[in-house]
Amino acid sequence: MSADDQEQRYDDILRRIAKRRPFGSAPDDQKPGTPHDRALDMVNAFDTMAELAQGQYAKILCYGPQALQGRAWSGAVIWYHKRGYHGYQTLSLFGLWAHYHDSRIVLSAGLRQLPYRAPVYDPGVYRVAIRNGFQLYYDDDGRPPDGDDRLLYRAPFELKERLKHRQALAEILTQWAAEV
Repeated sequence: MSADDQEQRYDDILRRIAKRRPFGSAPDDQKPGTPHDRALDMVNAFDTMAELAQGQYAKILCYGPQALQGRAWSGAVIWYHKRGYHGYQTLSLFGLWAHYHDSRIVLSAGLRQLPYRAPVYDPGVYRVAIRNGFQLYYDDDGRPPDGDDRLLYRAPFELKERLKHRQALAEILTQWAAEV
């Protein structure tokens, strides 16, 4: 093998290494699987909720976001409770969901109140566990808001209207952040 061939082979190996993904990373072409996931992806629901969860609030402790799925819905949610020792008793779930309503995909934003369901409360364990999820202590799957919940937005999802959905959802999220 000549010196030029070796140099060319070496350059080829370096190009292949540069193209590889880091170990353990997700594939680049990973796209949402269900129509609900795609609708949430098109309105940038998860990233928007992540920005809210990272905010500093005077009256609440905020966690999340988490992507949730049911049989006929998907959601991006954050959860929060009042500061203080007894704040755990009621958890608020704030989210954006895509779900079916009258055989159409609908986007909903809303607030749900979840009562504490565990038999005992250990503040040290709770503080660590609540950061990873709310299901253990509040026995809820994170479904979309229904009649008993506070619905902030509901509109049929249309691809050509996705920017209007984003704008409306951004206004709702800004209003929520001002209220808490």
